[in-house]
Amino acid sequence: MRVLTFLLVTLFALANVMQAQRYDRAIYEALLNDLEREFVERELAQHVLEKRELLRQDRQELDRVRRASEKKSYPRNCYFSPIQCLFTRN
Repeated sequence: MRVLTFLLVTLFALANVMQAQRYDRAIYEALLNDLEREFVERELAQHVLEKRELLRQDRQELDRVRRASEKKSYPRNCYFSPIQCLFTRN
């Protein structure tokens, strides 16, 4: 009888330990999934920021090229005031 009681108590304790391990494993898997998702989101956010920076640099370069090609040329003979000559283009 003692042996049977000992076996039942041992079996019950073993079942509780197994259930606790399953619960811990489920928690660890959920945490791991959250960490992986956060890592992917951060990586995507970093990629978006890099793209924005490249676009900003491209816009600045395009503006610089536009400004260089749109230089004003002033007529040599201004019949009116010099200020008005500054605002006229050929």
